[in-house]
Amino acid sequence: MFVRGGEEIKAEIKAMKEKKLATQIKNSDLVQKRRLQIAAGAAKLFIKKGYYKTNMRDISKATGITIGSLYDYIAKKEDILYLVFDVFQSFMRRELEESGLFEIEDPVEQLKFAITRSIELGVVYRDMVVLMYTESKSLPKEFLQDILERESDLNQCFEKILQRGVEKGVFGVKDTFLTANIFAYLFAFEPLRRWSLRKRYAVKEVNAFVTDFMLHNVVRVRSGST
Repeated sequence: MFVRGGEEIKAEIKAMKEKKLATQIKNSDLVQKRRLQIAAGAAKLFIKKGYYKTNMRDISKATGITIGSLYDYIAKKEDILYLVFDVFQSFMRRELEESGLFEIEDPVEQLKFAITRSIELGVVYRDMVVLMYTESKSLPKEFLQDILERESDLNQCFEKILQRGVEKGVFGVKDTFLTANIFAYLFAFEPLRRWSLRKRYAVKEVNAFVTDFMLHNVVRVRSGST
């Protein structure tokens, strides 16, 4: 029996994604702007009403984009759910790649910067984060696989930062893979627990606490530190 390799499967998923989210609009900046607008508006609706109870008319009203124009950017409601995840993960990856993160030499400062930006993005795109944890099961199997693989890629970024710190002797981490996955959940802590936290804490307080908590459990105490 012929078994396809991982790269072949990834290439197939990429081709299917491009076909699924194909558009006749030639202005790439406009496409990006409208898809972000659609993703942000739809995410709020999916959380409020549920994915299956939300229809295209609801999304049109929430985004201010006519139903006819919506179909210039997506083909059906399934595309919008995928689009929400795609937008958030793309922003995360772009932020890590373009923020200068990988130019920071000190592993502690590099990790602190990465944690801070990831938490901040999680707050800015709170609705998308919540949706990823509650409605990813509604994605078609092949697109869920794509999203999970991209999430794994982001986790590998943190795993590499942690491993570098371990090799330099500044991080006391026994399992960098497990730690990176725990971090992934902590990045979503405020969005997922906001219903409870907002009664007692400001967002900045929560973010500062989570950042300190993560660093405290990773960074070795340096000589001369108190």
